[in-house]
Amino acid sequence: MISVVIPLYNGAAYIERSINSVLQQTFKEVEIVVVDDGSTDNGPDIVRQMQHPEIQLVRQPNQGVSAARNTGIREARYGLVAFLDADDEWLPNHLGSIMYLYKNYPQCGVFGTSYYIKKEGESMHLPQLPDKLTFKTPQGILDNYFEMASGTDFPMQTSAYAVRKEIIRRIGGFPEGIPSGEDIITLARLQAVCDFAYDTTPTSIYHLTTGENKSRRPILKKDPLDEMFDELYQKARHKKGIRLFLSSWHKRRMSGAILAHKYILGLREFWKAFCILPLQKKLYTSLAVTLFSSITGISLYDINKHLK
Repeated sequence: MISVVIPLYNGAAYIERSINSVLQQTFKEVEIVVVDDGSTDNGPDIVRQMQHPEIQLVRQPNQGVSAARNTGIREARYGLVAFLDADDEWLPNHLGSIMYLYKNYPQCGVFGTSYYIKKEGESMHLPQLPDKLTFKTPQGILDNYFEMASGTDFPMQTSAYAVRKEIIRRIGGFPEGIPSGEDIITLARLQAVCDFAYDTTPTSIYHLTTGENKSRRPILKKDPLDEMFDELYQKARHKKGIRLFLSSWHKRRMSGAILAHKYILGLREFWKAFCILPLQKKLYTSLAVTLFSSITGISLYDINKHLK
């Protein structure tokens, strides 16, 4: 059995699609835990009206997506927990692929797949990933996650993996009280304590929506995630690609700061990335592309799409 945790906050426009994508899975042994995080729309009413015996609706005051996911983990009855954002969806073979990994790679703690990215009004596309996979078959152990997660996109995102319940609880669940980035640091913390089994076949759709379900990363002078990443380095310094991953984190911060016209902060983040890994070529490419985006007003998403 798999417990599926869906955090819900003002997702009335998407939640039925999300839940139906779970109910239409070829693998049927699931429970669905929808955690309403203080919605002010009729999303919770839509969930109640679906009246499915395996759907549980849990309500709490608004505390953020991390708190909602952590509540879902506590409520989950089963030892394998999968996550699905309210505005994302699964293809029918997603949980079947997860269970294949779970059964064939019992030494792993996380089981994930590739995914499609869908921006409103555009066709789906695959994430941009470095050509650094260490296995040639469709499935394998992603023993260089940090290298793979240092490019434009990530090899998996929150709606594309499941984790053993005892392992996600061991790292304290998703960090609460931070404005965004909880998904990035959680997967990184998991990689520090367990292996990832991975399927290169995309089985979910990550929707780039403009609503409240996809939070924009705020540009803070002091980001609380910086300290978490420093702690991560101490625990995972033996892992392949960890310095590249940390440098890439500050590279992303640099781009965000420049696009917000916070140039001093952007320079500081560039210096941090440079000090960690001065020969990372993508640091200089990213700086040039971000400056071009800031000057022209063309989004980084559109620039990167044309640079593929």
